[in-house]
Amino acid sequence: MTLLSEHFILLVDDEPSITRSLQRLFRKDNYQVLTASNGPEGLNMLAGLNRPVSLIISDQRMPGMTGAQFLEKARVLAPEAIRFLLTGYSDVKDILDAVNKGEIHRYLTKPWNDDDLLLQVRSALETFELRADNQRLNELTLRQNAELTELNQDLEKKILERTLEIRMKSQALAEANASLERSFVDTIRLLSSLVETLNPRLGSYLNFVAQLAKRMGQGFGLDKPEQEQIEIAGLLHDIGLLGLPKILLEKNMEDMVEAELKLFMQHPIIGQICLQPVERLDPVGAIVFAHHENYDGSGFPNGIKGEQIPLGARIIRVAADYTGLIRKWPKDIGDIRQRAVKYLGHSAKNIVTDDPQILSQEIIRQLLFRQARHQYDPDVVNKLIQILEEDQETNKKHGEKSISISLWFLKPGMKLTQELRICDGRLLLARGSVLNAAMISAIQKLAKTVLIDERIEISVG
Repeated sequence: MTLLSEHFILLVDDEPSITRSLQRLFRKDNYQVLTASNGPEGLNMLAGLNRPVSLIISDQRMPGMTGAQFLEKARVLAPEAIRFLLTGYSDVKDILDAVNKGEIHRYLTKPWNDDDLLLQVRSALETFELRADNQRLNELTLRQNAELTELNQDLEKKILERTLEIRMKSQALAEANASLERSFVDTIRLLSSLVETLNPRLGSYLNFVAQLAKRMGQGFGLDKPEQEQIEIAGLLHDIGLLGLPKILLEKNMEDMVEAELKLFMQHPIIGQICLQPVERLDPVGAIVFAHHENYDGSGFPNGIKGEQIPLGARIIRVAADYTGLIRKWPKDIGDIRQRAVKYLGHSAKNIVTDDPQILSQEIIRQLLFRQARHQYDPDVVNKLIQILEEDQETNKKHGEKSISISLWFLKPGMKLTQELRICDGRLLLARGSVLNAAMISAIQKLAKTVLIDERIEISVG
C-alpha cells in the first residue's frame, strides 16, 4: 500500500527532549508533526484542527492528565486517529486503562529503537488508510446501489457490469473487516504477552490454558468466533489476580487462610470489571466471571450450577485446573506416589507403573473423574481426556524424538519434550509447550541468575 503524501502526527509529552527526538526521527518520512506538552493542550489542538490527525503518540506519565486519560478523550475528538501509548513504566493498570478506554493500537516503551518505531508508525498509518478506504468503499457502494435502482431495464449489460463491480468491492470490504477483527484479537494477544513479560510463570500458564481450552472448544464443535472467545478468556481468566502477592498465587485454595481466600475469591469479579469497558469482550467477561463456579452449584462467586454456567466457563475451569495440577506436580516417583495417596487415598496403590509421567497422568485423570459432577461438567472432563489420549497416540505414531540443546540456541516454534523446572522444583513450562519469543526471553533471563539448567530437551520430529 502506498501511504498518503501527507500525514499529520500529534506528539504529546511533557519532556521537550522526547518530542524533539521524535520530530527528528519522523522527518525521514516527511510527516507533518504537531507537538503538545500536556493532555489539555493536545485536546485543544485536536479541537482546533481543520483536517484529520492520522496518528497520536502520547506519554503516559504526565502531570495533571495521564496518557490513558488523554487518549480516552482524544478518541472522541479524533476517533479515526491511530493511538500509541509511550511510557517508561511497565504498569499493567496503565496498559488496561489505555486499551479499555483509549483503545490504543500499540504500547511502546522508553527507550525505543528508531527502526522498530518507524516500522510500527508506518504500519499504523497503513491501518489508518485502510479504514479510510473502507469508509470510501461503503459510500461508493451506497451510491452505486442508488444508481442501480435508476437504471432502465434495457441496460441489462450495464446492470451486470455494475453488479460485478459491487461484488468485488463487497469482497474487499469483507476482507478489510476480517483484517480489523484479526487486529482486535492480536491486541488481546499483545496484552497477554505483556503479562507474560511482567510475570513469565503466570503468563505461560495463561497461554497454556488458552490453547488447551480452544482445542476443547473445537472438540465441542463451536464455531471460530466462539473458539476465539474461549481462547481470549483463557488468556485473561486470571487477570484479576494481578497485583496480589506472588506467594498467594503459588498456593492451592485449601492451603489459604481466611483472609487470603477472601482476596482470591474476588478475582473473577475483578477480571470481569476490567473487561467491561470493551463491549465486544462482554461474552469473554461472562466466562471469566463464572470460571470458578462448580457444576453442583458449590462454587463462587454466584453459586450457579449445571447448564447455567456458560460452556466456555466450564471448559476454562477444567483446562485451568488440569494445567495447575501438571505445573505443580512433583517429578520424583516417590513424591508422586505420596501425592497420589494424599488425593486418592489407598486406591492410589492400585496404579502399577514405575514411569513417572504415566503415573502422574493416570493420577490426574482419576482426580478429574472423581470431581466430575461436583466441580466439573462430566462432558468437559471426557473431552479433555479424549484430547490427552489423542496427543499420546499421535506422539507414539510419529515417534517423537528429542535432543538436548543450549537454551541460548532456542528459537520460536520449538517444542519442549520434557517439563522445564526451576532449580527449586517449581514447574516453569509443561511438556509439549511450544516456545515463543517472550518465553525464550524469560528462560534466558532466568538462566543468567542460575535458576535453570543451561540445556533443554526439544522435539526434532
